[in-house]
Amino acid sequence: MLSIFMLAVAVSCGIALINWRIGIAAAVLMSLLQDPVRKAIPGTPAYLLLAAIPIWLCVLVSAARYKHLNAGQFLKTFPRLGWWTRIFALFLVIPAAISLTYSYNSWIITLLGAFMYATMFLLVLVGWRFPEGDLKPAHFLAFYGIVASFMLLGGPMEVAGIAPDSPLLGTEALGHVWVTHRVGAPVYMRAGFFRSPDVMGWHASLTCMIAIVLAFRAKGWARWLWIAVAVLAVMNIWLCGRRKMFSMILVFLGCYALFLVRFSQFKKMLAAASITLIVAGVGWYLISAHFYDAAVERFYLTAFTEAETSIQRHAFASVFSTVRQAGFWGYGLGMSQQGVHNIPNVEMPRVWQESGPSKLFAELGVPGVILFLIWGGVFFLTAFHTVRRSRGREALFLNAGILSILMANVASAMVSAQIFGDPLVVFLLVLLIGLLLSDVRNGAGVKSGPQPIAALVEPAPAMLQGEHHANGRQP
Repeated sequence: MLSIFMLAVAVSCGIALINWRIGIAAAVLMSLLQDPVRKAIPGTPAYLLLAAIPIWLCVLVSAARYKHLNAGQFLKTFPRLGWWTRIFALFLVIPAAISLTYSYNSWIITLLGAFMYATMFLLVLVGWRFPEGDLKPAHFLAFYGIVASFMLLGGPMEVAGIAPDSPLLGTEALGHVWVTHRVGAPVYMRAGFFRSPDVMGWHASLTCMIAIVLAFRAKGWARWLWIAVAVLAVMNIWLCGRRKMFSMILVFLGCYALFLVRFSQFKKMLAAASITLIVAGVGWYLISAHFYDAAVERFYLTAFTEAETSIQRHAFASVFSTVRQAGFWGYGLGMSQQGVHNIPNVEMPRVWQESGPSKLFAELGVPGVILFLIWGGVFFLTAFHTVRRSRGREALFLNAGILSILMANVASAMVSAQIFGDPLVVFLLVLLIGLLLSDVRNGAGVKSGPQPIAALVEPAPAMLQGEHHANGRQP
């Protein structure tokens, strides 16, 4: 199996070098498959967590070869965002110099941090150039939603006891079982085909959010297909036992509703609400009938009762402790990256931070976090203007959905940012940033004529009746 998987990685690299847009799909597919493959191989080699990285790198090489990584054009299109991106990039020289000084091999950590920041920026450019001709951002989201939904079948299969001896299901093959006793009874956290409940829960949450957006835009049988995908994702959110994944759905729905009320007609907001109620109703019915556990229900309800305490502890108290320990300038570039403690022969500070804010302060220090917050504020304004600019076009519902997904992940990171140590999670999010901003480049109007997999991603004709193109300013 290892040989077959590595051969598939090599073939995917070749595909990415020929066509980087198809290469993105291959990279996503192999990134999702690496967890069950790892669990099926004796010894569960940890290096398989990085098996898909060469495919992503081939995507970048191919895009650069075709001159599609035009950073200058991107930064000129968004002048304010481009200015603060340059300032932040220049600042990273300081934390890089700090992390280089710890020991003989600390340069590896510095290089890892620089690699992640550079790769994230380049993948934003990839997402920005992804739409071309009939290929739209919705097609990428549809591909991910379909592939991820097959992976999410593992959650119900694990609980139902299907193939109980298979190493592909659960985390027994990795040598541990996830369980918490916070509510006075054991709450078992399921992982399905993934390596941990966090990973399964995050993909279930993203799949649910994407499916709701695409169900709103689709028509006929395709709408019911996306509703079914969303229901499957809801069941996996319940089974993973991770409150932050449940909270992400609530933040997403709140943000999406606000955008639809602000930029669309009230009746369309009601249509989206109806789809959401169907997903929630059917999902809860199936959970109650097949997967209900009173302890799990009590645990999820603590997401409301303990929200203030969690935010206070992780978003504020941990930041003060981090500044006291790491100092004004922080520990340096790459120090809060997941897994750096496994690098041999490196003397480095003990990094314990879990929440997004504390990790940022540990790595970038006070000046770096201030710059990052300014950059984040400018990006939000740019994204908000992009959504507003798409008012009156079908792109509004997709753009509002992508921005709502990003905001839900930011809210989750305030309490816990461990999941963002997964390369696939980070790469998907930065791709979404690029796909959202690509509407400025490709937002001239709605194309007519047949489209690829149109039934899955195209809006119903009635949705566009009476709509017009808006002449909003370019952000």
